[in-house]
Amino acid sequence: MQQFSRRDMLKLTGLAAVAASNVGWLAKVRAQEGTAQADPSWHVLSRVTWGPMAVDVERIQAIGAEAYIDWQLSPENIPDSGVDEWLSKFDYLAGTARGVYDRAYVDDYVYTVVPWQRIYRAAYSERQLFELMVEFWTDHFNIAAGDSMGEKIVDDREVIRRHALGNFRDLLFASAQSPAMLFYLNNAESVAEHPNENYAREVMELHTLGVNGGYTEADVRAVARALTGWTVADTANGAGSFYFDGSVHDYGEKQILGYVFPAGRGIEDGLQVLDILATHPSTARFIASKLARRFVSDQPPEDLVESAAQIFLNSGGDIRQTMRHILLSPQFAAAQGQKFRRPIDFMVAMLRALRPGLDFGNRPYLVWSLEDLGQLPYNWNPPNGYPDAAGAWLNTNGLLNRWNLALGFPYASEGWWDDISLNLNAVVPHAANANQLVANAVTAILGTPARLPREDFDLLSAFVADDGNPTIPLSEEARADKLPTLIGLLLASPQFQWH
Repeated sequence: MQQFSRRDMLKLTGLAAVAASNVGWLAKVRAQEGTAQADPSWHVLSRVTWGPMAVDVERIQAIGAEAYIDWQLSPENIPDSGVDEWLSKFDYLAGTARGVYDRAYVDDYVYTVVPWQRIYRAAYSERQLFELMVEFWTDHFNIAAGDSMGEKIVDDREVIRRHALGNFRDLLFASAQSPAMLFYLNNAESVAEHPNENYAREVMELHTLGVNGGYTEADVRAVARALTGWTVADTANGAGSFYFDGSVHDYGEKQILGYVFPAGRGIEDGLQVLDILATHPSTARFIASKLARRFVSDQPPEDLVESAAQIFLNSGGDIRQTMRHILLSPQFAAAQGQKFRRPIDFMVAMLRALRPGLDFGNRPYLVWSLEDLGQLPYNWNPPNGYPDAAGAWLNTNGLLNRWNLALGFPYASEGWWDDISLNLNAVVPHAANANQLVANAVTAILGTPARLPREDFDLLSAFVADDGNPTIPLSEEARADKLPTLIGLLLASPQFQWH
């Protein structure tokens, strides 16, 4: 939570005036052509990580973009001791759903830890692409935590994380048998007398074939019948795990997507449905399209979607191979600056940019800022997951809230944020004058001064400078007074919002 003194409020008023005077800059829809273009390696880092850091730049320059992508596509070979150590403080996250509930009963901070661990892992993990894939599949197989928070933690571990760069068929089967999904889309209560169609519809519309994937309303009803009895055990033996209850299954004949399912079968009905869906050409195209939308462009090139779908089909749903094809494609290389950071991407990129000077205490409530931004982890109620295109986030309220966060968070350096400390001197090196300070700050936040148009650079230098002269020596008082606002303006800039 933020705590503001009267002095803080006066400073914030001045900060807001600076922002208002630069509103034409802050409100630009996207960074300028040419000046905003990154070099190819920076573009790869901006999409394969949650936000490039100096160590990422050093590695990709040392081994090359293709080798860097292959390295990130093999997270099992990347040590992640820092995140492992942090997670060890919250042992209940590695336990059962019941364990999460029991701990929450003792300490309601669990309700902060659960979304915060999503942010922390994204900001601090060495397995950056893996964490991006976890976020992608979390949206794809969306489950609003709500009363099933414990089950969602298990789902995150056993379904999403286990298969995020594995095989789509395995991921689909794991999701279909996840207690969190069975509860969320009501299949746990689906019985022969009253088949529930929620999961049957969404598994085709949102998880596999897509809304135009060739299924009919008759298919929805038949799939619901095929999945009757797929529920969650409520007895001591296996309580809280997937369970097929044959006593409530519909054993009649069914016709699904042109296949005849003979009468008299049990769990085999559901298993065959999932197998058909996992290997269907419409599924390949739907998944390829969504991956290309997330990692390339809001309007993914059709030729890339088609070629990625073919890789998906030929590899039997191999997610790693499909992603490699997308990330090494010329269409990906040509898509610099075409993705607008969603709120969670923006927050994590901000944390990674400030990481050299950032330190969190035991209870960082920063995560709740994402509630104002509209993307608190595990809290999207519809089953389709958080929106993936810029149009959902480019609105007055959304931009104002992210500007407020960008402009206010650097003042953690002055104690504005509970349980968060920030040393901006560790983020931005010492500078002899305002021009050099702005260049250092732009390098720290945007990667290189070349990404900021000259007119904006000059505007910021004049703001920072003593007496408006950016070439004379800069006093320590001016640096200390102006640096938080300078960092905030860069974080709020279109060059940081678009990547």
